[in-house]
Amino acid sequence: MSLKCNDIINIVKDLAPEFLQEKWDNSGLNVGDRNQDVKKILFALDPLDSVIDEAISVGADMIITHHPLLLFVDLKNITTDSDVGKRIYKLIQNNISLYSAHTSFDVAFGGTNDIISDILELKDVDILEETQSEKVFKIAVFVPKESVDNVRNAIGENGGGFIGNYSHCTFASEGEGQFKPLIGTNPYIGTEGVVESVKEVKIETVVSEKNMSKLLKAIYSAHPYEEPAVDIIPLNVKGKKYGIGRIGNLKNEMTFKEFALFVKEKLGLDTVRITGDENRVVKRCGLCTGAGTEFLKVAKAKGADVYITGDVKFHEAQKAIAMDICLIDGTHYATENIAMPYIAKYVEKEIEKRGESVEIVISKFNGQTFKNI
Repeated sequence: MSLKCNDIINIVKDLAPEFLQEKWDNSGLNVGDRNQDVKKILFALDPLDSVIDEAISVGADMIITHHPLLLFVDLKNITTDSDVGKRIYKLIQNNISLYSAHTSFDVAFGGTNDIISDILELKDVDILEETQSEKVFKIAVFVPKESVDNVRNAIGENGGGFIGNYSHCTFASEGEGQFKPLIGTNPYIGTEGVVESVKEVKIETVVSEKNMSKLLKAIYSAHPYEEPAVDIIPLNVKGKKYGIGRIGNLKNEMTFKEFALFVKEKLGLDTVRITGDENRVVKRCGLCTGAGTEFLKVAKAKGADVYITGDVKFHEAQKAIAMDICLIDGTHYATENIAMPYIAKYVEKEIEKRGESVEIVISKFNGQTFKNI
């Protein structure tokens, strides 16, 4: 059985759920057909003309990028009069779907910021700034006694019942259910047109918004009733916390200059721009992949001696000096492109777990805009 575009999307969403993206973002399927068969995927940072041409040349059915094609675009028509229109036109002509995991991948655990933290060997890593937390719901389902174990198992194996470091958490209470099967029904218990009373067990659990759909499908599948009674109750508590950027401690303290050269090597940069005292000993590092100078104050408040991001402007560098925090401009491209092979490897492993085979290709296009001469 071949995998569809939507199957691949669901794999990516397990790592980088779309609900994590910022409100201004446009992560998701930008162009394509969810029912399209996918045999080959090209991974790249940006959906540029060169990348689309590369996908065509290697015979890819799908492109997965970090940056969306349709971001900050006032699109009123799709024609070849604009660069974006040309790209959309070319994608459709060549039957290539385009999916982007942008800020959803930045915020996600295991995403761009965690990857850079690992590459830089940071310890005791935490979220730099919390952006949101998962909504949590209580689920209550009414089950005949003989089916309690089946439904409880379905809950535990499909994302329900997680409280802290505990899984399979449920509570059961007994009661009596009453119903009357109407004409055309096929009741598991009872007779059409006759009021029936049944000893039932109310099973309660909790579930995050991310796992809600999966859990409900599992409950309905495990439940013997034709029309199970299920209550969904929003809870006024925070679930798993998510946020942008990371902050952690250096594996070994060193001077700012030594650390800057270490970052330069790890990110594969020809040169690196820095602001701050090169001889200062740094122990704690904040970072935000891409462009994240707006989190300088947060990093400083959380004890960072040095901060890494991209797209640093002159006045932002001045602010870093005034705040007495060392600053490294690792470039927008280098701090994010380095993560693309990791998401590609993740997708490849998840496909293999399903017993399927899809060819994975990492783009060879060097999208680093700035060059050193």
